[in-house]
Amino acid sequence: MSNYPITLVDLESGAVVVGGGAVATRKARGLLDAGARVVVIAPQFTRELDDLARDSRVTLIRRAYQPGDLREARVVIAATDDPQVNQAVYAEARARGILVNVVDDPAHCAFHAPAVVRRGAIAITISTGGASPALAKRLREEIENTIGAEYARLADLLAEVRPRVQARVPQERRATLWDELIDAALPFVRAGRVEDARQIVETIVTQYETRNTS
Repeated sequence: MSNYPITLVDLESGAVVVGGGAVATRKARGLLDAGARVVVIAPQFTRELDDLARDSRVTLIRRAYQPGDLREARVVIAATDDPQVNQAVYAEARARGILVNVVDDPAHCAFHAPAVVRRGAIAITISTGGASPALAKRLREEIENTIGAEYARLADLLAEVRPRVQARVPQERRATLWDELIDAALPFVRAGRVEDARQIVETIVTQYETRNTS
């Protein structure tokens, strides 16, 4: 069965991780990177989770999971080494209509957490649909070696002119414009000449605006 990839943009309403070990720590870190408000429930926690709690990055509930713990959650990840606990978390989440992922158990996942490469505002995700997390990790490493920080800087430049393009350039011309901007600006950004790239972007956008008014 194929899946339908999405990107969640509002996790401030709450994410719960059940489990306090290394896997749970990694999952909590990923949620934090996405701007989530994270609650972690477990009898014991890794040192990293304790450090995150001291920095007020996560909220720790130091006890075993109990039914009702997911009342305020929007996303839940079960990452314990106890199949019965994971099953109970899954059952409560499904009953409440909450997105849930049971680590290493694709049959009990409403979503799969992809491997992610982040470059500023850019997030490149790799998913094997739960078939092979190791392969997703390998692909992520290959992409990390290909896509550098220059793409984050380029995304920022394009974001600066996007409102102007949407307001002043006809829709039928925008695809060509964006391709032209990327091709023209990327070599300068890659060379560290960000201001030169910004000037080129400004010049090209102005030309397109002028064509629209002439």
